[in-house]
Amino acid sequence: MGKQLISRLVAGALIAAFAGSACANPVHLRIAKMTQTKRQAALGEMVQQAGIKCIGIKRAIYQGSDEGGTALWSARCADGRLFAVEIATDADGSARVMRCKSRKRGAGNCKFKGRF
Repeated sequence: MGKQLISRLVAGALIAAFAGSACANPVHLRIAKMTQTKRQAALGEMVQQAGIKCIGIKRAIYQGSDEGGTALWSARCADGRLFAVEIATDADGSARVMRCKSRKRGAGNCKFKGRF
C-alpha cells in the first residue's frame, strides 16, 4: 500500500508540473494534445518555417520546459537530422529551431532524454 501511495504522489506531482508549464505556453499545450502524426506535422512546419528543408518529421519528443515556460521538443527528420525546437510562451508560439551536432544521447549541443 505504501508503494502505491508514493507512486500516486509522484504521478500527481509530475502531472501538476506538466500542467503548470503547459498552461503558460498555449501553443505547446495544443501540440502536446495532438496525435503523434499531427504533432510531427506541426513540428515539421516549424522546422520548415525556420528555413530548413526537412521532408518529414519521423519522431517528435517533448523534452521539458524551462522556468519561463519555454517548451523544448526534439524533432528528427526522415533523413536522420535532429533538431531542438524551442516553443516560446507567446500567443503565436514563436519557435527557435537549432540543429543538433550529434544524435548520441547526451552528446553535442542538444541534451535530450529518451530515444530519438
